[in-house]
Amino acid sequence: MFAFFRSVIPYTVPVFVIFTMLNVGLTQKLSVIIGHLKNLPFVLKMLAANFIVAPLLMIIALKLVSFDPALKAGLLIFSLCAGAPFLIKLTQAAEQNVALGAAIMMLLMVATVIYLPVVLPLFLSGATVDAWAIARSLLLQMILPIVVGMIMVQFLPIFAKRAQPSVGWVGNIALYVVIAATLIGYFPNMVGIVGTGAILVGLAFVAAAFGIGYLAGAGKDHLEDVGGLGTAQRNTAAGLIIAAQNFSDPNVLVMLTLANMLGIVMLLLIAKALSRDNKVRTETV
Repeated sequence: MFAFFRSVIPYTVPVFVIFTMLNVGLTQKLSVIIGHLKNLPFVLKMLAANFIVAPLLMIIALKLVSFDPALKAGLLIFSLCAGAPFLIKLTQAAEQNVALGAAIMMLLMVATVIYLPVVLPLFLSGATVDAWAIARSLLLQMILPIVVGMIMVQFLPIFAKRAQPSVGWVGNIALYVVIAATLIGYFPNMVGIVGTGAILVGLAFVAAAFGIGYLAGAGKDHLEDVGGLGTAQRNTAAGLIIAAQNFSDPNVLVMLTLANMLGIVMLLLIAKALSRDNKVRTETV
């Protein structure tokens, strides 16, 4: 049984990534995204938070603990990949500007495609990482579907509007299948990970990353909320591509999936708390 569920993962991961990215392209206008990215100070702070400060925290943490190399690789990949599509849902849950969330997601996603193939081999000593293969996978499975979606909205608006709900549905179902197949297929591995403390490191990183991104908002409520959520929610799609295509040890994929799933639960709770705070602030005003 475990083998069957493991065999499903290599087929469902690309489906999840491509349809999720296509859905982003079908739902977000490029002009609106560009408008939000004109806030250069905030953009620079978000880039620094996601690609310098947050990964540095994880690197320091991994220097202080003793884990299996596969668990360290999974946590490192988790910390390096930014620009998660789920940020849009978190932004909605926090009742903040969805277009701002989409703009930050796009910024971080594109930066990840450039950043990850260069940085990952530097920190995974002893691992062979094909930088061009990583970049090619990210470009073809993440950036290209977004571009295709935006082109469809521009030139085939009626078809794009009709197709979008189905595209989003397929992406969501594929994500559930990936998570379920990983948890069931690698259940024995997961049991072994639980007692190592690696999950606690992952959750501590998510909490710290939220604080880092929140501070990047510099006292502006909408920037604080989206900055915190955008920095804490790492890019599962990019991480899954890297783990599935470049590492033979399944614990890399399992660690990445566990950190992401538990991180999402934590961030949904934070987003709900932010939502209540935003409501109180609105009513007061």
